[in-house]
Amino acid sequence: MSSTVFLLLMASPLVHSGVLLTYPQARFPPLDYLPDDLTMPPCGVPKPTKPFYTTFHIVDSYNISWIAPGATNSTYRIRLVDSDGLTVEQLPGIISEDETTQMIKLRSPCEQCMLLIEQVAQNGKVFRSCADVNVVRATVRDDEQCSQRGSLMNSTCQCESGFTGNQCQYFAQCETNEDCLNGGICVDQPDALIKKRCFCSYGFFGQRCDQKFNSQNDHCFAYDEPVAADLPLYGMFNPRCFQRHDLSANDRIYSRKVDNEVEVILDFDTENWLSLGWRPTELSTSCRLFPILEDTRGRISEMDQVARREFVAKPVMPKNNGFTELGLKSSLHPMDCVDVIMASVRNGRLFISDFYSRDRSTPLEDYWYDGEMSLSAAYGVQQDGRSIVMFRRELREFEPTDHPLGPNEILIVWSKGDTQMGNSFQGTNRGVEKLRLAETVNVTFEQPPPPSTNELAFGVKNVVHDRLEPMAVTTTREPSETTRHPMHIPTPPPPPSTSTPESTSTESENSAPATSVFLLMLLTFIVFF
Repeated sequence: MSSTVFLLLMASPLVHSGVLLTYPQARFPPLDYLPDDLTMPPCGVPKPTKPFYTTFHIVDSYNISWIAPGATNSTYRIRLVDSDGLTVEQLPGIISEDETTQMIKLRSPCEQCMLLIEQVAQNGKVFRSCADVNVVRATVRDDEQCSQRGSLMNSTCQCESGFTGNQCQYFAQCETNEDCLNGGICVDQPDALIKKRCFCSYGFFGQRCDQKFNSQNDHCFAYDEPVAADLPLYGMFNPRCFQRHDLSANDRIYSRKVDNEVEVILDFDTENWLSLGWRPTELSTSCRLFPILEDTRGRISEMDQVARREFVAKPVMPKNNGFTELGLKSSLHPMDCVDVIMASVRNGRLFISDFYSRDRSTPLEDYWYDGEMSLSAAYGVQQDGRSIVMFRRELREFEPTDHPLGPNEILIVWSKGDTQMGNSFQGTNRGVEKLRLAETVNVTFEQPPPPSTNELAFGVKNVVHDRLEPMAVTTTREPSETTRHPMHIPTPPPPPSTSTPESTSTESENSAPATSVFLLMLLTFIVFF
């Protein structure tokens, strides 16, 4: 292995316990790693300029739900907190670690408050997630019953695109297979932040499987479809074209620079999800101040064009972004400030997207931070219990959620799941390395012999014999100029004679038969070739 391997101690894994409310909607951004020692109370993230409020009626019961990736030996407690961080109502009971839902009934009216769930680990460490809520005495309006994301028809919520659930309370990128283009399918992920995603046919990617790389198969990669006869590894690619990097005994990646882009292939021993993250080897801890969560001007995606230009031209730097002093100054964890590609292959179809990890929380897709998908190509297959995923993107970065893939050595963070994507993003198989991925690989291939052109040695193309007109050949005399066949090739004149009259007479007598024989052989050659 040509790179330096950083062994991760079990005391400092890539990811820890954590918790994230899914209903009511967690405060932006929906991070699930907000420990009480590294982030500010009560929520761990500052209150947004325009919070999304979920409305509860004090006489109704609500099913609160959350996800807890990688949690072990933990319990939960829920309380209602006012805008000053003071507890208004402590909900009774301690919730066991096996539970991810809880029916609650709030009894205390509270405007612009927070519903806070706390996860208490066995070692006493506390993680939390909060949602902005209004608890009211009045009857909840119809639009509020559908979380302001749908309309109530016949007592049933008809959700807007992008949401699902009986109250439109969950995020979804598809609802049925018809929402996924080009043969993609809509897959349920009940234990994830995004409850439904499109898995795309070979060569297609994007939220709706609407993107595809415009290229054809070559000697190095199957851009159209896998071809086992031409490409030795999985019918998908030729390893001679790529630089190989071994990550473990059973997991490896391949990479190469193609013009101004980089192709990376993950070849992992798993049938579950897999991921690859990276960042520069030298990066300031101030990277934790992105995304900016204390800018009172709000999110850039919600601004008009004039306000957006002002936002970019005059950025407002946050004071702490929700971190404690310890959280800001501590050295970077491998998962801090990382550009991430996460993927999963199911039933011959691929989900892949561009993510960003601010901290040890489950990475969020770039659009959460006003970024965009930066991939130009993506492919995935499964064979013999292995997942093979290729992605391609430009070498440089375009936005804060991206890091360059080179040309220098970069820090690589890799991981693969023990369960299907959507159940947990915390795998026990993971590691950190320093690698160069943007290396040009020079490889030559033998050119195949040129195809037969059925041409004569003189460059005259052969003609099928049955298209030739019949030709009469005399053996007694040379044809006159008026009876020669169009294909006739005249015999060159004989050289000047120096023989005696007798010898001349003899040659004259034999010249006609000799010429006829020559013509016969030449024409026979033309006819058959």
